[in-house]
Amino acid sequence: MPINKNAYNRYLIIDRCLQQGGRPWTIQDLLKAVEEDYLETTPDKNGVCERTLKGDLHNMKLPTHHNAPIAYSRRRGYHYTDPEYSIHKTPLTSEDLLILHQSLHTLKALRGLGLADDLDDLIQRLERKQPSAGAATNSILQLEAAPEYIGTEYLKPLYKAIREKTPLVMQYQPYREEQASSEVVHPYLLKTYNGRWYLLARNEAKGPHIQNYALDRIKGLSASSVAFQPTDTDFSTYFDHLIGVTIPERDSQVENIRLYIRAGRAPYVLTKPLHPSQVTVSQDTKGIEIEIYLIINQELKSRLLSFGPDLQVLAPDSLRDSMQKLLNKAVARYH
Repeated sequence: MPINKNAYNRYLIIDRCLQQGGRPWTIQDLLKAVEEDYLETTPDKNGVCERTLKGDLHNMKLPTHHNAPIAYSRRRGYHYTDPEYSIHKTPLTSEDLLILHQSLHTLKALRGLGLADDLDDLIQRLERKQPSAGAATNSILQLEAAPEYIGTEYLKPLYKAIREKTPLVMQYQPYREEQASSEVVHPYLLKTYNGRWYLLARNEAKGPHIQNYALDRIKGLSASSVAFQPTDTDFSTYFDHLIGVTIPERDSQVENIRLYIRAGRAPYVLTKPLHPSQVTVSQDTKGIEIEIYLIINQELKSRLLSFGPDLQVLAPDSLRDSMQKLLNKAVARYH
């Protein structure tokens, strides 16, 4: 069972006391030490009772916790039978190693992203520590991992530039352009969407509006001599009303979008909402009507198109008209 933070803080204080083997430690001595140290750093101002502290001493001795060699005698009080012991030296348990073994599958999914050159070495060192008996050999948890997309080699230099606030000269070729152009950008954030990496940055020539750049369209990077331009954009809320990564320079207001979804697809939308703002307006045997509050962008339209005939845009009219034009173009390709 995981150890909560407050209990672990008490364990550290008890450990520090018991390492001082030159004096006997009674339960009252330990309580006083905990109250003097623990209450200064812990929000719980109710104090620690003797029962709690005795429970801590018991738990510290458990193999699933720290397997601490704690003993008690009337002459020596509470003490470590091994004077060299400390919970800071506690080796990983077999349960810890099994958890790490399963975690390796998640770590390995990051190997191809270039964010940490030492990650492979870390994984190999962890694998050498796996328990041989009873260890899980097959993954029981698999995450969808992005393949080796073009452009992931730029993740590490972009991450470094963002952290060090370094403007960059970027050779960038949009999908519809035949040649790359040179652009000076002030990098702010790396983000994934739909299995693809994007850089969010300010373009020196285009002003403060945040631009996004797909990493697979970057053709080269170098440092720029211009002064870095910080942003006051709060990226913790930037995507609250977005699907995808794009906020249009025009028409960027949040819209109340009403959708009707046929009964066959309705359970998928109810159990996996299109967006956290989703609200069910009505529901019957034929389908459901929902509302979402989003900025309309191309990523949203692509998501709605993926529903095919099972979805109808009810409002706003601008999105309804846009979707109708896109669907008419799609139908025309089959004539």
